[in-house]
Formats: sequence, structure tokens, C-alpha cells
Amino acid sequence: MHRLAFAARALGLAVVIVVASAAVALAAAGGAGTETSTEHAHEKVLFSFPTANPCTEEAGMLTAIAANERFHLTTHADGEKWATGTAEGAVTFTPFEEGAPVYSGHFAAWIGESINQKNMVEHETSTFVLRAANGSQVIVHMKGHLSTNAAGEVTVEFKEESAHCD
Repeated sequence: MHRLAFAARALGLAVVIVVASAAVALAAAGGAGTETSTEHAHEKVLFSFPTANPCTEEAGMLTAIAANERFHLTTHADGEKWATGTAEGAVTFTPFEEGAPVYSGHFAAWIGESINQKNMVEHETSTFVLRAANGSQVIVHMKGHLSTNAAGEVTVEFKEESAHCD
């Protein structure tokens, strides 16, 4: 489950950084204040990596494909930025052991970030719901928050993860 959380957070932050960098360049090039951009993607593989089922500890491949993904960024000429991103789509867990139940389902994820000269704040939340043909179900929910002050020191940080198994 920790690897799933790491992948979701890494993916979200990578997208925010790439989009933020592009927007800063746009704001600087235009030199005229606020710039906004919105990116849309469909049927995009967000991640695929080996991990363990948090309920059975069985090893397998976890894959998430965003049916819909949207990232929006607003950047001001003074360097302040606001970014938000959402993604939802299909998630599968395919065990490496032949004949073991394959899980499939839906996920939804949201990230947000704001940066100004006094602080930076990141938020994230995501839920993965997977079911197997044998009736078993895995629900994983993650949420996190990170705040820094103007010196870049972390002032608040938490990450909560839970797995519900039926």
C-alpha cells in the first residue's frame, strides 16, 4: 500500500511541477500578469508497477488508466501559483500467481497545490475500489497534506492510508 501511495503522490507532484514550469515560462514571456492553462487527457496510463495486495499480501501488478484527467494551473507574474488536478478511471490488480483472483475497479484522485512568497501547500486524496470475481473487495483510501513556510521548512505534514478488505 505504501508503494501505491508513493506512486500516486509522485505522479501528482510530477505533473504539477511540469505544468507549473511551463506556466512560469508563459507568464514571464508575456510579462502581463495572470496566465492560466488547462490540460486534458483521456485513456492515459498513470502508473503500472509490481506491488502486494494490501489484504492478501499476494504479489502482482497494479495498473491505473485515467479515463479522464484534467490539470489546471493559474500563475501570476509575481510567482504565485495555484494548481489542481483530477483523474478518474480503471484500476486493475493482476496477481503473478496463475489462477489467483484478478481485481478490477475504479479510482478517483485529486491533487492541489498553491505557492506564494510566504508558503507552499500541497493536498491530495485518492480512493481505489477493486473487486474480484470471487466476491472479494479491496478499498484503499489515501490523503495527505504538506505545508512549508517562506524558508521552505515543513510546518505541517501528514499522510493517511487505509485499506478495507471484504
